[in-house]
Amino acid sequence: MEIKRSSGLIFHPTSLPSNFGIGDLGESSYEFIDLLSNSGTKVWQVLPLGITDNVEYSPYSSKSSLLGNPYIVSLENLENDILQMEDIEVFKELPRNYVDYANVYKLKNNLFEKLAKKVNINEKSYENFLENEDMRKHITFITISEAQKEDWNYWEKEYGDYSDNLFELVVEKYPEIISKHVFLQYEFNNQWQSLKKYANKKNISVLGDIPIYVNHNSADVWLNKSLFDLDENNKMGFVSGAVPDDFTEEGQVWNTALYDWDQHLKENYEYWVSKLNANLDKYDLLRIDHFIGFFKFWAIPNGDTALNGHWRLGPWDTFFKSINSEVDFSKLLAEDLGVELEETDRILNDYNIPGMKVLQQRIPHNDGHNEEHPKDWKENVVAYTGTHDSPTVKQWLSESEEQQIKFYNSYLKNLNISNESDVWNFIELTWRTPSILAMTNVQDILELGIEARFNLPGTQKDNWKWRVDNLDTLQEGLNKLKKLNEDTSRLNTLT
Repeated sequence: MEIKRSSGLIFHPTSLPSNFGIGDLGESSYEFIDLLSNSGTKVWQVLPLGITDNVEYSPYSSKSSLLGNPYIVSLENLENDILQMEDIEVFKELPRNYVDYANVYKLKNNLFEKLAKKVNINEKSYENFLENEDMRKHITFITISEAQKEDWNYWEKEYGDYSDNLFELVVEKYPEIISKHVFLQYEFNNQWQSLKKYANKKNISVLGDIPIYVNHNSADVWLNKSLFDLDENNKMGFVSGAVPDDFTEEGQVWNTALYDWDQHLKENYEYWVSKLNANLDKYDLLRIDHFIGFFKFWAIPNGDTALNGHWRLGPWDTFFKSINSEVDFSKLLAEDLGVELEETDRILNDYNIPGMKVLQQRIPHNDGHNEEHPKDWKENVVAYTGTHDSPTVKQWLSESEEQQIKFYNSYLKNLNISNESDVWNFIELTWRTPSILAMTNVQDILELGIEARFNLPGTQKDNWKWRVDNLDTLQEGLNKLKKLNEDTSRLNTLT
């Protein structure tokens, strides 16, 4: 990974303060970058920034691997003063300390439809934007999807496959819908690139996130049907998920589409080369979620439980050789949690791609363990206190078994770590590892408990909602973080 010894924070944009019920790419995001820079922290990690579904609102469930989430477009930074003051009034009653997704999306959709009537996609700026063929294809998909109000495999035959003629037909039949999506994606792209440029100017690197799988009802599958494991009716016979383990005894059913890896090989993995490079254009560094899926993956009969799934082999032996010359591996991070395989370690070592170690998952439960002391972790690893899927550190400390706490305390004693705060002891232990990059969540520098947990895997409600109502609340924690960055040689400077 192209980075010196440093540190970072996980803080998804939806969790930022704003006047519109959800964090966005506006003023607060720039203020956060300033705070991050002042604390000597190098990396800002975000979750996937794509369009979410309207059920779970998960960043990991999207209709497109390319398009941005329109609901985090800053309404205050729209070009051409297209927004009127009275448009903002409706957002005043929304909560400021969590995201009420259903109401935020409803209010913003109403506003987006109103704004779309003022948009002319024949203007030069929009025409230039639509010269990107992949952007044109994905916008065509979400336009038809909104107009048809059902999954793509139930659409009328004329919408079965993309063509330039289909794009023109969609423009003619659904002018307001496509104008809305062109406008919102244009704004998202401009606002995100501006924000990333500002971060880079402050010597902050943005670490993005890409899920390995995509939804069946997505532009990706519609545009590349032959690359996915579908039956003769374009339905999924098997779906993705996670094998049952100590954390989830029933396993997990993700219901995303599985790949036909043989077909990908025939096409030299062009879909993956294009998708990875499109995402690397958005970020400085990119985390690939569920990296283990390239090696082996759990296939579950559609409509069944994860308990009835089975293992299938992934394409790793040809995949990485094929894409190595076309994708910059020095910008990648592998989320290699879960099943441990020799093949995964070999690929990470051969291509110098860092894996992850999550301290919460690496503190032993019993004496018969084979875990390394954190002080012996490898350098080419990203060390995390926890992830967006984990309990907060405070929650973990309150719920852990007595034996785990015993091992944890012995680690602290061995490294002479002694803070007034148990949470900061945990963070410091992560920061004192040899790992090239150390990461924690914003919730943890705020020392918050279960009330601030961002996601509980395997559940569909009440996730992704947490947010801060004022960035001033971060200052004390960031001051402590700056001192810790200095003490552990992780301090990021502009020079």
